[in-house]
Amino acid sequence: MMKNVKKELSDGIYLVQADGSKVPFTGSNSDQERKGCKYIGLKLGSKAICIALRDAAKEYTPLTAGEDTTKGYGNYIDSYLDATADWNGKENTEHLKQIGLCENIHLEDGEYIPSVGELKFIQLFRKQIQAALRYVDGKLLPDVWYWTSTERSSSNAWYLYLNDGSLSNWFDRATYSSHVRAVSAF
Repeated sequence: MMKNVKKELSDGIYLVQADGSKVPFTGSNSDQERKGCKYIGLKLGSKAICIALRDAAKEYTPLTAGEDTTKGYGNYIDSYLDATADWNGKENTEHLKQIGLCENIHLEDGEYIPSVGELKFIQLFRKQIQAALRYVDGKLLPDVWYWTSTERSSSNAWYLYLNDGSLSNWFDRATYSSHVRAVSAF
């Protein structure tokens, strides 16, 4: 009796195709794989994420249209240590949508704004991601601040400087502008 065994993907960088298939990034992938790429995939152990080829807003933008006036939201994270452990970008983004994402931010179906933990993961492997983005003619991740979906309070969210991994939460998400790069499930 034969068992169907699902082969686990190796750790590394992938070209995630429009049909959802994942091709290891080699730097000499076929033109079809390069042109069919929709996301750059990153996998390390049990952690994996897909990174959009371009920012979700064409310019620096506020994260939300206003302050959180919903009642009873209990997922604010005001501790640096807890924020870096947050991997709930999809759930966090749903809450930001309830508040009202800034109209400049355009997310496709299945996309969300990465949490602090997810964006730190991207920042750690930025050099390899940049090589893949360059290969598929995506927009490189510049040395700028990026919003995360991790909220500090009803008016603030965490943002990360991709150059050195600095993390801050001091500016109001409805008035301060930063970059946004969408991600999706791997």
